[in-house]
Amino acid sequence: MLLPLARMNSSVFSFLSDFVLVLLLFIQVPSSSSNDDLFTACSKKFVCGHISAGFPFWGNDSSPACGVPELELRCENDITKMKINQVAYRVLGINPEMGTLRIAREDYSGGLCTPQFMNSTFNPKVFESDEGYKNLTFIYGCKDAPPTIPGRIPFTCKINEVNDQGGYIQEGDTGPGECNRSVLVPVSKTDWPPFGNMRALEEHLRKGFEVRWKVDREACWECITSSGACGIDYATNQTTCYCPNQYSSGSRTCAPPGFKPTPALPSRGMYLNFSSNQFMMNSSHLLMLHTP
Repeated sequence: MLLPLARMNSSVFSFLSDFVLVLLLFIQVPSSSSNDDLFTACSKKFVCGHISAGFPFWGNDSSPACGVPELELRCENDITKMKINQVAYRVLGINPEMGTLRIAREDYSGGLCTPQFMNSTFNPKVFESDEGYKNLTFIYGCKDAPPTIPGRIPFTCKINEVNDQGGYIQEGDTGPGECNRSVLVPVSKTDWPPFGNMRALEEHLRKGFEVRWKVDREACWECITSSGACGIDYATNQTTCYCPNQYSSGSRTCAPPGFKPTPALPSRGMYLNFSSNQFMMNSSHLLMLHTP
């Protein structure tokens, strides 16, 4: 009675071994295919209206792995938009050489009296302010007209959320004080204050302001020149280089075209995962977000 049982156990073990082997093969194929798909996806630029942008920006149909999470772009009626700290902005221009982004608040596109009542604030790990700009506080809902003080610009707004209609603009981050609400917005030092009526003031806000993104563009350029596509590895919060026909991520650069392994290495049906350090073009560090 023991012999048939032993044979049965042996058959079951053999079946399970074959099943596990086949399962592992199926698991490996999607991972390599997924990385190759990311190379294809991250090689494409975001295009909307007159705006065209690559890494560290991403959006539309591209994967979040193609860029910095805070730099997602959306296209609405050929207008490029993005959200930063819950505030909606229109993207007016992107300068990859200078690493600057010109944006204007979406809520002020309809005029000075349509605020979202949220300050324009930015993650210091991703953005840094431009030296040519300063902060202004737009103060709303003042019961009494503010006294005439140099540097203050008075205005009147009828807003549903605020009963009192008086308001003024003051340099710096002053908060609402005795008034109801306030909004902090950067403006150009050279163009402020605008001369003319309220319409000139609103047009100045539509011109927007510039911020600089804090990403090492040189390291990404190293990846691109090796025929790779830059992306983000969320496990390490660092940039990675996606390469065609590459079965692993985390490389700094891609293998040179036409690379062939040396004859001395074993090759019978075995896939060898070469370290990308063997094929580095130079000793640049991995692209990553800098902390201040």
